[in-house]
Amino acid sequence: MPAKKIRMNHEWDTLREVVVGCPYARTGTDVPAYLSHFMPPAGIAYAREALKRYPGQRLEDVEKDLYLVMEEQMDNVIRILEARDVIVYQVKPFEQTEESFLQNLSFRISIQSFPRDPIVIIGNTFIETAMYAPYRRKERFAIRRTLEDRLIQSDARMLSMPEPYPLPERKDGYGPGVFLEGGDVFVLGQDIYVGNTGNASSPEGIKWLQNILGNDYRVHEIKLSRKFLHLDCVLSTLRPGLAVVCKAGFTEGLPSFLKNWDLIEVSPEDAEEKLAANVLVLDEKTVIVAQEIPDMADALTKAGQNVIVTPFSAVYLWGGAFRCWHHPLLRET
Repeated sequence: MPAKKIRMNHEWDTLREVVVGCPYARTGTDVPAYLSHFMPPAGIAYAREALKRYPGQRLEDVEKDLYLVMEEQMDNVIRILEARDVIVYQVKPFEQTEESFLQNLSFRISIQSFPRDPIVIIGNTFIETAMYAPYRRKERFAIRRTLEDRLIQSDARMLSMPEPYPLPERKDGYGPGVFLEGGDVFVLGQDIYVGNTGNASSPEGIKWLQNILGNDYRVHEIKLSRKFLHLDCVLSTLRPGLAVVCKAGFTEGLPSFLKNWDLIEVSPEDAEEKLAANVLVLDEKTVIVAQEIPDMADALTKAGQNVIVTPFSAVYLWGGAFRCWHHPLLRET
């Protein structure tokens, strides 16, 4: 039997298989200072209130209504995907031993909504990334367990980045180090664009990626404002020649590949608070966006996209939206 393909060549190729987040979360015993650089104000306010009321507790035990809304909104998107014959793998909740990893540095925070970041797929290379914040470094274990059978049967070249030093948060964050996160990585054929906000991927991580991929790929660093977490908070590439951008996020201007593209612009407020630039591309013609951002749906429709809207506010409250919530395992032309 031939090996099953793992493949990611373009952001807009037709989505066939995907891993998505689950609503499991645990409140912290403190709020990491670096979150204030980019987290939506509502998310920071919720984290601080939760810290006071029930530090270190599971969301489903202490905020059952919010948990159920998150679960319902994620399930709605899964149904949309499966109705289009997309194979969906939802991340399994942490086992206790996984969740305890680096607990002394992690303020007991856990979240499993955003599997985009702990992995990166380029071509058939599957990479477990090196996450910036210690509380997120354990997420790869549950993803690995969820996808184990699928990967064993695949043609994937599997790699894992060196584990970052287990250092506590300092005034300047968690660096320096070799960091790379999937939300920063955009795959456009042989050109790979990687964001650097200072909150996630580092120049050293970007160089590591180029070394691993070799001369078959060209890896480009894009410097971004620290007001955002990842490149996909300020950019979505929907098809060749069409993108969603938040221009305020790019500290050195838009990357040159976007020259002559049609651009749908997002305000800094919508990009930060509603993750408006962060969408789910199904194919060159079809995209899923949050129901709470009707202006985005209208703009995409006018640009010729088939737009599917669905509620997602309980998910983007946590600082990530549709692209963060999913990572393609297979996109095909």
